[in-house]
Amino acid sequence: MTVACALVVGVIAARSARADAVDKQVRDLRAESPYKVRLAATLALAKSRDARAVIGLSGVLTHDEDATLRKLAALALEKMVDAHTDVDARELALGALDGAQTDADSGVREAATRVYRSLASLHNAESRGSAADKDKPSVFVHVDRVLDATKKLPPGGTDHLGQIVTKTVERTGYATSWPGGGDPTSSELGKVHAFVVASTVKAIDVTRANGQSMIACTVQIRVAPWGGKDTGEKWEANKAASASGTAKATAGTADKEVASAVKDCIETIGEDLTSRQVVPFLRKLAAGS
Repeated sequence: MTVACALVVGVIAARSARADAVDKQVRDLRAESPYKVRLAATLALAKSRDARAVIGLSGVLTHDEDATLRKLAALALEKMVDAHTDVDARELALGALDGAQTDADSGVREAATRVYRSLASLHNAESRGSAADKDKPSVFVHVDRVLDATKKLPPGGTDHLGQIVTKTVERTGYATSWPGGGDPTSSELGKVHAFVVASTVKAIDVTRANGQSMIACTVQIRVAPWGGKDTGEKWEANKAASASGTAKATAGTADKEVASAVKDCIETIGEDLTSRQVVPFLRKLAAGS
């Protein structure tokens, strides 16, 4: 069986403020951006103490392929991070500097080692926290169970979509499972920034004609702050959004082929929506929390 999917993704509907200069500069740090664009963004963000800038340059130090940019990021973090820096951003910066002490480039290693030592007092302050707090992630994403509003999804389809969304979120480094298992309460979350990602299969239409089946399916994924299992979603202004996508697939007319094509459609939408729209929105929320 051959299945061809064509994806049409809806634009995320978020009531957030217009992106400012820091948002644009953080976006310019993406791996696919040209070197000169990434360099300009790195230099610009180095002048800021905004938590988003700290998180962005921590990412450069950890992931950018260019050693010069990694070294610049390490040196910049020394001036950007202090006791007033957002806790999550500070932890990410210290973690990036710690990891960069084994960087493949000697210049990066030396810079990261020196800066990490210069921020030792901040590191020690963090280490004095309780053992339980050390185990907590800085950002927790509760991936809610998938709802099938159509009642047409093949068996196992909701679980499969949930797994795809979960794995895509986890690739960002955000935790989707709580230490010790289960879902945390609001008191257990404490100061952890938590969000919920909930998926709903909105439509599945199958048309059979001329020995072929045409399948169209729609998925919606919503994002919002999450207060723990005893509180649930918190639909706050500028922090709640939804994204929807529609995909089309072709298959044979046999029930088994149609079921497989439906799963492929749902998988395509789920992965694309999560990676292209949900994850960037989560990053923005986490940086601005």
